[in-house]
Amino acid sequence: MNHLRQYASSLLAAAFSTGLGLSAAGAANLTVARSVDADSLDAQKASTTQSLQVTNLIFDTMLTMGKDGSVHSGLASEWSMSDDGKTYSFTIRDGLKCHDGSIFDAAAAKKSLDRALDPATLNPNLSAWGPITGSSVDGKALKVSLSEPYGPFASFLTSIQAAFLCPSSFATSDFKPIGTGPFKFVSWVRNDNIQLEANEDYKNANPLIENPGKPHIDNLTFKVIPEAVARMAALRSGEADLVEPSLEEATDLKSDSNFKVYAAELSGQQMLAAFTWKIKPLDNPEIRKAIGMAMNRDAYANIAFEGLVSVANCPVAPNLFSTDEALCATWGAKYDPDAAKAIMEKAGYTDEKPLTIKLSVHKLPGWDQMHQIMQQDLAAIHVKAEIETREVAAFFDHMKGENERTEGVPVVWTMGMSGVDPDYLYFLWKRPGFVNMGINEQLDGMLEEQRKLSGDARAAKIHDIEKYLMVNAYAVPLLSPGWGWLMASGAKVEDFKMGFMVSLLFNDVTLKQ
Repeated sequence: MNHLRQYASSLLAAAFSTGLGLSAAGAANLTVARSVDADSLDAQKASTTQSLQVTNLIFDTMLTMGKDGSVHSGLASEWSMSDDGKTYSFTIRDGLKCHDGSIFDAAAAKKSLDRALDPATLNPNLSAWGPITGSSVDGKALKVSLSEPYGPFASFLTSIQAAFLCPSSFATSDFKPIGTGPFKFVSWVRNDNIQLEANEDYKNANPLIENPGKPHIDNLTFKVIPEAVARMAALRSGEADLVEPSLEEATDLKSDSNFKVYAAELSGQQMLAAFTWKIKPLDNPEIRKAIGMAMNRDAYANIAFEGLVSVANCPVAPNLFSTDEALCATWGAKYDPDAAKAIMEKAGYTDEKPLTIKLSVHKLPGWDQMHQIMQQDLAAIHVKAEIETREVAAFFDHMKGENERTEGVPVVWTMGMSGVDPDYLYFLWKRPGFVNMGINEQLDGMLEEQRKLSGDARAAKIHDIEKYLMVNAYAVPLLSPGWGWLMASGAKVEDFKMGFMVSLLFNDVTLKQ
């Protein structure tokens, strides 16, 4: 192990040789070590989670979301929707100031919205804004018109993909990240570090945050350290306060009182098992149900993911609008390998004559061991599964073809999805669906209808969709959160939180001496 320690020490020395000492005497500084840099600090052009984690600190959102998926005020102190669901009004809070001292009002909000919707912006999240036809300013209010009702709209306006920029950010061709958020942009050395400082004028509206004003920490640095061993060395030496650990490292740290491990519980991430249901015998819902009944999800959570995730019962992640884990549990396949085995034997499958399938997966930490356990689970009910592993991009390209096939070797496959609203069911299942996994006209109709509803009526329709998917065993919900968005800190870091869509919330953070 000595050579690993020496390697880590040399990497760490190189990583911090630039001297990030931001401090004036007494300033509270926090350093976050991540594996990769942002690709952009323009929130309307950023395409990666690592970018949006930073822009979410610089810019605010029109609305915010509570732990239960409820929508709360943000830049807007209040909002309303017309009876026909086609017009929204957002009253912009008084006294909002941009980081450069300019005023953020309804006119500023309209300029930001117009830019987000302008095809020339090349906004990667443009479609998620919904069927907006125009906007106008009415005193303190921003009014937004839609061509048809769009139920997910309010939820989307809470997401890190829906930042509102101060117009001074894009007033010239030289973009500057200027927002109203809790931290101001200071500098960016690409592939090395991003430095932010606390916004003295900040007034919080996010229900996930307790601190009403300026963040307690003064300076925040995101440092790029690609090598996992060097990130852990930085954490253990105190050079970094918060780092991205691997799953294995997180497991070691969670039992050490000198460290804290954070899972993205509000990430909106959900893992599912799905089927090439057009290929016999997976066209039979009873066979699909038996496969779901064989899956020991508790083992996947506690063994493969070291207890850092939880079993999920719904096709939509916990904590989102309308999600009811207890209700979904009544519809889904319960773990019962004996009953699953009986179903398979009734269909003619035995140890001597098993059902042969492919278990098509992509390679990620935790998932690998989950698939090995899953392979054993399926063998116990006379299903012989050959694991096929591909890199992420190649895997999804492969599944586009697999989900179109109607003959050949059937496939069980796994995937993950995330968002701030159950509308990602539309993205997944509305034909042709994600990687051609769409189902039929009946489900298409329900998916379209939920978009045109709001409140209890929309929640009921989402439940109908989830029930349809689960009773017919088109999907087997597995775990949430779904993959490697973990953070670890030293014990001196207090009140760090991870919010929706893996946002990083530093407003409440203090450093215990």
